Amino acid sequence: MSMDRENIHDRMQAGSPSEAEYWFARLLDRHCPAEERAAFERWRSADPAHASAYRELELLWKRSEEATKDPAVMAAAWRALRREPEPRAPRRWLLPAMAAGLAVLVAVIALPRWLAPPADVATTHYTTAAGQQRTVQLADGSMILLDTDSEVAVRYSPRTRRVDLLHGQAQFSVQGNHAWPFVVHAGSGTVTAVGTQFQVRLDDGATDVALLKGKLAIATQTPDGTMQSASLIGGQGLAFDASGHITPVHPLDLQQAQGWTQGKLFVHDWRLPQLLLEMNRYSNTKLSIGDPSLQNIHISGVFRTNDQQTFLQLLQQGWAIRAKRVSDTRIVLLR
Repeated sequence: MSMDRENIHDRMQAGSPSEAEYWFARLLDRHCPAEERAAFERWRSADPAHASAYRELELLWKRSEEATKDPAVMAAAWRALRREPEPRAPRRWLLPAMAAGLAVLVAVIALPRWLAPPADVATTHYTTAAGQQRTVQLADGSMILLDTDSEVAVRYSPRTRRVDLLHGQAQFSVQGNHAWPFVVHAGSGTVTAVGTQFQVRLDDGATDVALLKGKLAIATQTPDGTMQSASLIGGQGLAFDASGHITPVHPLDLQQAQGWTQGKLFVHDWRLPQLLLEMNRYSNTKLSIGDPSLQNIHISGVFRTNDQQTFLQLLQQGWAIRAKRVSDTRIVLLR
């Protein structure tokens, strides 16, 4: 056994999976999505050492499969796993035939739990109503802050921590674990994190990603099967549409990005229709424009998301706007 193979074997025995072991485990799953297979190919081609480590694991797996065909090897492996005492005088014919195969088989059986096919894991849904925010602490210590009118589905398995953002917006504060990736599925793509804080917003099929600190990997697939990917570092953001097309990376306005977590909108030169759409997310009483001449009014300021009455007062004091309630759930803005 080569030194590299011994090192791989040692890491598996110690329970500290390498990147190669992680990818090997992911690709064993016949349901592994296309975007993750594409990410694996990029990882393997990025460094000859990656390809070499992966070949070693493939060889190790093949040898373990061959070893399981020998009843003597299987019996010895199970005795080793149960820590039964070795016979004082083992038969000599067993030693040369079993030494390598037994070591490989025991290593494979003792692989970390995430390498085995995952058992069925229940999915838990968390939701918020209009105007509500909610903090959810997950089993691994990670946290999700749900914004107004949002929903996530959380499904943890031994192999991955999966969260589906079904609609709305959420901020994720992730406990780092390289062997147990945290993957948010939103719209047409995935956002993979290890020990980061980031936000994802899903709105009419478009997905916005804002990274507050750490690193993120984003992957999407277009309708023609083309894979797209991007990465972010702290203070950067991007978006992708329902077709999987990713926009260029852009710097974040961190104050604006974090404003909603404090119940505030930091607005700089927004058109009035854009501002009303955002404020409407936080209330069951919807605001609309009743005079087309108001469409191009630009507004700046800081507004409380849970205080629609003060918001309307500020609009009427600062601009030539009049608010008219036309029903219990609708207010129209006029010149």
